[in-house]
Amino acid sequence: MTAVLERGMTSTITNTISWAEPEPTLWVASNAEEYAGMVEFTDGRFTASSSTGQHLGDFVSVLRAKAAVEAGPIASARFPYAATVAASAIVSATAVTLTALAVL
Repeated sequence: MTAVLERGMTSTITNTISWAEPEPTLWVASNAEEYAGMVEFTDGRFTASSSTGQHLGDFVSVLRAKAAVEAGPIASARFPYAATVAASAIVSATAVTLTALAVL
């Protein structure tokens, strides 16, 4: 979208996402006054949904969940909550194993 500022000058207006927090565990995104999606914190994870209600994933941080909403349902690079927990468990198990070997 292009807006005329003065004769001969134009500016490209980009669609930016703005966030509102109507409740302590709910973040609502809007894009040019239109609903763009939401993030809700429930059961220890941040759940992201698109403007059409499509589930975008469960995330370990509100920042990752917001990024998924901003990217949209197709471009959303999700790193699901379960994968994060599994990766953390693998790293922890490896650390314990290496510590045990070092003690021996």
